[in-house]
Amino acid sequence: MHSPHPFARLLAFAGAVVLVLSAGCSAGLRGSVDGKVSYAGQSVDQGGIAFIPVEGGGGQSVTGHIFGGRYTLDSNAGPMPGKYRIEITWRKKTGNKVPGEGDHMRDEIVMGIPPKYNSESELVREVKPGHNTFDFDLKE
Repeated sequence: MHSPHPFARLLAFAGAVVLVLSAGCSAGLRGSVDGKVSYAGQSVDQGGIAFIPVEGGGGQSVTGHIFGGRYTLDSNAGPMPGKYRIEITWRKKTGNKVPGEGDHMRDEIVMGIPPKYNSESELVREVKPGHNTFDFDLKE
C-alpha cells in the first residue's frame, strides 16, 4: 500500500486551514441584527425584512423573517457593515376565508404595509460590526 506524498498531505492541510479561516473571517465581519416591527400600532405577526445595500456601502442583500413582531439575523446570516435600505412586508390575515387548493378554505392574506415601507422604501440604517438593534414602529 502506497501512502500519499508528504508534500501532498501538507498542501491538503494548508487548503483546509485556508477554508476554515476564510469562513470564520467572513462570518466575523457580518453584523447581527434584531428588532421589533409594528405598523399603525399593530405588531407584524408574519412578514419579511430585507437589507438592501445603498450605493457605496454594505455588502449583499440579506433577508429575514418576521414572526410575532420580531426578527433576528445572527452574525452568520446578517449583513456586512454598511448602509442599507430596509424593505418590510407583512402577510396580514384579514379574518376572511377564501378558496384554496382543492375544496379547502384558507386564510385570506393581504399586504399589510404600504409600498412606502417596502418596494418604495426610504428607510435606511447603517449596520455596524457586532450587534445591532433596529426597531421599526411604522406609521400609516
